[in-house]
Amino acid sequence: MKKVAGLGLILVLLTVISAWAQSSSPALYRLRTKQSSVTEKRFRKILGDNYDGQDQNRRDYDDDRKRRRKKQQTTDSDENNGYGSGPDYAWPTHLIEMSIRFAPSLDLNTAEGSGNYAGFRPNGAGVRMSVGPSLDYFFFKNRYAFGTGLWYTIKRSGFQMPGTFGQNIWNPGAPEKESVYNLQYLQIPLTVKLFANNIAPNMRLYIQTGGLVSVKLAEKALDQARNGLYTAENGGNSRHYGFGDVELLLGTGVQYKINQNNAFNIGMSYQRGLINVARGSQLVSKNRIVSLDLGFKF
Repeated sequence: MKKVAGLGLILVLLTVISAWAQSSSPALYRLRTKQSSVTEKRFRKILGDNYDGQDQNRRDYDDDRKRRRKKQQTTDSDENNGYGSGPDYAWPTHLIEMSIRFAPSLDLNTAEGSGNYAGFRPNGAGVRMSVGPSLDYFFFKNRYAFGTGLWYTIKRSGFQMPGTFGQNIWNPGAPEKESVYNLQYLQIPLTVKLFANNIAPNMRLYIQTGGLVSVKLAEKALDQARNGLYTAENGGNSRHYGFGDVELLLGTGVQYKINQNNAFNIGMSYQRGLINVARGSQLVSKNRIVSLDLGFKF
């Protein structure tokens, strides 16, 4: 007990002396501090920088903090653009995305005739164009979107028919006739788009499915002088196609993002007409279209 009391007294005296030296003689205090610094440098030189274990702890703490900061910055960047290596199902930067669609297409049609239209057959295929704005509304984060738009589409419809079609006199030797029409439609897609994970940096796959409602704007007969369907009834004054069509739409493609707001779309789509577009009750014709879909999102 006496030893403990003596040590306590010594510590109190040393503290008092140190305080007195600091207040009464700043120079003496600086000398003592300088000697302490010199002593610490000697310890470091003999035992190493981490002689007291504090330097390594500080370095470990700093390294861990840098790693966490870098990881947080990477995560924030990926969540902002929605296309990096960040988590799936990130919130989109824009709930509504607009794009312009250009779609060169290969058009075909079916033909089944009876009665006056017996012997009608399809007349090959042709290339036409579709263009218009598209809109995607994301209803589940950045993965599922409702896709719609307003497309101006030209379809081709063609037939081959017997040479006696439209004549009152039967002539078995008459050469076959043919007919080709351009049908102009305003199409409204009603579809769902599913965007998959990235397949490459800034590139992701999408699948689109749904339907199209098409309203006919006009029909135009090509090569009217030799167009059998155009000349057969009233000198071409009659309409030969209905007011609209309903199609099934299936498509797939990739979206390549070039910056925060813009992207290129490229894909393929297939439209299958579900109703008869011919006006004659004895002629059934449905459209088939395969398109190359090119788009720019903004």
